[in-house]
Amino acid sequence: MQVDRRKILISLIGSAPLAALSVAGARDSTKVSQSAAHFQPTPKDGQSCAQCYSFVAPRTCKLVDGEVSPNGWCGLWTQRAG
Repeated sequence: MQVDRRKILISLIGSAPLAALSVAGARDSTKVSQSAAHFQPTPKDGQSCAQCYSFVAPRTCKLVDGEVSPNGWCGLWTQRAG
């Protein structure tokens, strides 16, 4: 079986944009909007963003887009370990 380098190069060049789009899409979809997460600026049932595993001080979240209050809460809340 003979390998045709031209066909391999053409297929690689043709698939590069699809690979770039899938990587960019994965990066953009890692955070959800505050409304989709049901974010509220006040705690709920004693739970707050500052106690959540996904909270990153001073005012960001690994899962929710935009600035979040340490005293806020959302539906993605998960107890911080420890």
